[in-house]
Amino acid sequence: MGGRHLVPSIRGSSRAQLVIATGAALVLVLSTSIVSAQADPIYPSAPQVNAAQAAVRDKAAQIAVVEGKLAASDTRLVAVQTAAEVAAEKYNLARILLGERTDAAKAAAEHAAAAQKTAGIASVKLGQLAADDYMQGGNLDQLAVFLSSKGPQDLLDRASAVQLISDIRSRNLQEADVLSAWTGGLRRQAAQAQAQQLAAAQTADSARTAAQTQADSAAVETASIQKQKSAMIAQLASLHNTSVTLERQRQDGLKAEARAAAQARAAAQARAARDAAQRQVASAAEAERLRQLAASQPVNPVPPPVWAPTSGSDAPVPPSGGVSAVIAFARAQIGKPYQWGAAGPGTFDCSGLTLVAWAQAGVNLLHYTGFQWAETGRVPIGQLQPGDLVFYGVDGPDSHHVGLYIGNDMMIDAPHTGAYVRYDNIYSFGSDLLPYGGRP
Repeated sequence: MGGRHLVPSIRGSSRAQLVIATGAALVLVLSTSIVSAQADPIYPSAPQVNAAQAAVRDKAAQIAVVEGKLAASDTRLVAVQTAAEVAAEKYNLARILLGERTDAAKAAAEHAAAAQKTAGIASVKLGQLAADDYMQGGNLDQLAVFLSSKGPQDLLDRASAVQLISDIRSRNLQEADVLSAWTGGLRRQAAQAQAQQLAAAQTADSARTAAQTQADSAAVETASIQKQKSAMIAQLASLHNTSVTLERQRQDGLKAEARAAAQARAAAQARAARDAAQRQVASAAEAERLRQLAASQPVNPVPPPVWAPTSGSDAPVPPSGGVSAVIAFARAQIGKPYQWGAAGPGTFDCSGLTLVAWAQAGVNLLHYTGFQWAETGRVPIGQLQPGDLVFYGVDGPDSHHVGLYIGNDMMIDAPHTGAYVRYDNIYSFGSDLLPYGGRP
């Protein structure tokens, strides 16, 4: 019995030792893992964080540089397009002046020819009188008149006839002299007019060449700028870790936001200026009313009329039917390409579009922005009505762009080489917008 009891005791002791050994091993493993974790941490180290932050700052700096280059390229693009518009409008002016000089030269030549014909007739008359005088013996013929007199009355009659003939000859001679001098003067005027026509033709030819050169240069530089912008947008996409399509949309959105902000500021400034002008006029009107009231002191004073803002322009408001035809024509040209010097039917430049549009209402404008400024009445930008013209440039006579206002700060215009007739916000061309429009 005793031997049988010893075996389980030995087995139990072995199991206990195995458990203790296993636990010790587990503790050793855990201790080793903890020590290893403390020696090699799983989170980024401080140097890694500093390096990442430096990389972010470097990328942000690169993004800022590229975005600055994009903005500069947009500014250059506007300058290139504006220069092409200026050259195109100079050509339009040169063409108009050439037409005027050509008409003047033609008229001067016709006047000189008519004068020459009249002088020729007078010269023939004078020659006939001289020939008759010679055939009749010259001054001896006059003496014969007196020697063959049959009496005092006959003598007087003959003397009167001789005096009359002498007066006629004298007048014919004076007329011939005057006509000769007049004809010479007209010939000189015709020669001068012809020289002016030649100079105008040379100016127009030079302006046409300059406009074409500027347009070609603008087209080449525009293509180059657009290529550079595409490369920069791809670079931005890489820096932002976005697709090129998304980056282009982002850049377009940023530009749209900036343009909208600029338009809002310009519109607010225009409204503020208009409100200030209205308050000033109202104040002046009220002061004048009080002065007149104090001066007259009528027994039964009649209250003055309530002041209301005026249009700010002496130009008549065009009839609605005419304006409707003007705007309808301009809308129908949307999508047609810009071409400098063109006035339809398939292509237009800015002043050519407004010229043909207003011709639909029977209004004749010249094909030059500066002349269209002179041919229209001034209207403050804040008081524009559909059909009015809006101008861009340093001043009206030297403006380089014009558009047709259609309401809500929008216009239809032919903007520049490479573009098409389209809708534009009147403030989209920045500070070039002149504070007054034109009403035909």
